[in-house]
Amino acid sequence: MNLSIRRGPMLYRTTVVLLTLLFAAAVIGRLATGASARDPYRVPQDGQMESTLGVRFTQAALVGDDGLVEISYVVLDTQRASRFQNDVQHPPVLRNERTGKTAWRAALMKQGHELRPGQTYYILYLNNQNAIKRGDKLEIGTTARKLAHVPVR
Repeated sequence: MNLSIRRGPMLYRTTVVLLTLLFAAAVIGRLATGASARDPYRVPQDGQMESTLGVRFTQAALVGDDGLVEISYVVLDTQRASRFQNDVQHPPVLRNERTGKTAWRAALMKQGHELRPGQTYYILYLNNQNAIKRGDKLEIGTTARKLAHVPVR
């Protein structure tokens, strides 16, 4: 009789500890799979556009309280990228694929020195009339080509 009294609280404690461990494992497992289940951010690539411009577009993001659109790119070929960056009369035009609205007022971000291969640079656009919103997809249009389905962060 004395043994059964002691086994009750011990069995209860063991059950509580096991359930707590199982719950913690389930929460950790859920968090781990939740993070990896999200879609990774991917910008489409166009080899012909990259060859022509000497740059690869890597990101489109809203910044400045969503009043600016930042287009980031990596330099692949310094000579072609310099021509692209110095052509202030023909910056790429951003077209929202969902609404057709455009952002075209660009401030080309000239760095003031030689471009370096592998270095990331950016162009800022005025997001006139909230033409572009997070989650939209853009078409980046240049005089040479168009890069479609660029997701906006």
